Amino acid sequence: ESAGLSAAQLESILNSGFFYVPYIEYYKRSITHDERLEKNDKGKVVRKIPTITYSHEIKLGLLWYQLKIDQSNKPAVVFVGAANGWEGSGIERSETKDVDSNDDVDWKVFREAVTVSSFNIATETKKLEAFRLTGTVYETTTFGVQLNLGNREGIGLDDTYWVEELEENEAGEIKKNRRGFIKIREVANNKNDESATSYAQTITGSNYSPGLSVTEIPMIGINAVIGLGSIPVNIKPFDNSKSTKKFDLSKYNFGISVTNETKSAIGPFFWLQGNIANSTKISELWFHMGATLGFMSIDGKFYLPKYNVLGIQNGIDSSLDIGASLSGYANFGLVKKFYFRRFGLLFQADLKYWMTYLSATGKDKNNDDLSYSLTHDMIGMDGRVGLEMYITPTLLIGGGAEYNLFPQNNVWTATVTDKDKNETKNSDAVGPDTKYSGLGFYLYINYALPSLK
Repeated sequence: ESAGLSAAQLESILNSGFFYVPYIEYYKRSITHDERLEKNDKGKVVRKIPTITYSHEIKLGLLWYQLKIDQSNKPAVVFVGAANGWEGSGIERSETKDVDSNDDVDWKVFREAVTVSSFNIATETKKLEAFRLTGTVYETTTFGVQLNLGNREGIGLDDTYWVEELEENEAGEIKKNRRGFIKIREVANNKNDESATSYAQTITGSNYSPGLSVTEIPMIGINAVIGLGSIPVNIKPFDNSKSTKKFDLSKYNFGISVTNETKSAIGPFFWLQGNIANSTKISELWFHMGATLGFMSIDGKFYLPKYNVLGIQNGIDSSLDIGASLSGYANFGLVKKFYFRRFGLLFQADLKYWMTYLSATGKDKNNDDLSYSLTHDMIGMDGRVGLEMYITPTLLIGGGAEYNLFPQNNVWTATVTDKDKNETKNSDAVGPDTKYSGLGFYLYINYALPSLK
């Protein structure tokens, strides 16, 4: 009473008390021993180095409780819910080091497993009804709404909210009806100005009005993108089968012929997008990294040396077609998205490391397998434009086109590997003229990850 608080206000303050109990449902630490091969500049194995791998798997969570006190001063502890730091199997991290190394890899991977678990726990806590951030539509605009939320409540750019309306059903129960969802585009500084409001763009739904409630949809800000693409891979006709030099690999020398030009490859891709809007203050700006694997069929043949029991070459095996081959790239860059309702126009720029791989298997003098391979790699860049559409707040579909910029060259790496993993290699072999410049096309599904693994 002396503080000017009513009984209802005091009850509200006391009932804001939450506490948690950490728990571990499962934990396993494992150690495995192995060895790695150390090779010299010529690809020969010179020694085997013992290694040790540490692995930690953990299922860590929090049990949340609320302290409630009624007007008669009677206390009670109410279970709020569990926030698990894993989904399905536990969070596992592992790393390998040389046995003689002094690096504390064991402690490092344990900390990584606990850190990832803690990140997931924070996200899952936000999903509990008692901790869901809610607000109210203060004003409507042409393309969105103003909310009575801001940096005081910890909201961020691109945060997603359901717009909800309370409705009474036939049984007389009050239910929340989700009218659509919105995304934060401007965060108000309501720490200094309590009347400041944040702007959220309307993605789905219509006819919003002041007084409607909004509820946060907790996300971790990382999207997984999977899809199918067509990528430019241009390999010109080539033939060194009649050359005595071929790929210049001494006793393991081999050659190829490419009879028809190859123009493209088709295959799956996997990308990860991380939202960096809050660190850059630019809405819908994402960091992007991923990989694409393309499959293609090359018309041509391998020309592999044949050996007698003395290890002397006594002919050429030209029975193997080049056929199915691989080409793909790893890339990273930035994506900027512009939304109108549920439709988004995106622009992307990447740096790329591209590689093409051709391989065949022959025999040595002991009839053991010899692996013959040709690899071509280059660094370049691309520019992309695409269109995507929200299906739900966590699921989008999209497609687009890219243009790749790469120089053309004919420098390949020719490698022959025996059964003991010894390599004979020429990193400056002359092969088919190859370039990756040109148009590519892709279709994809974009899914907002609920947690880290």
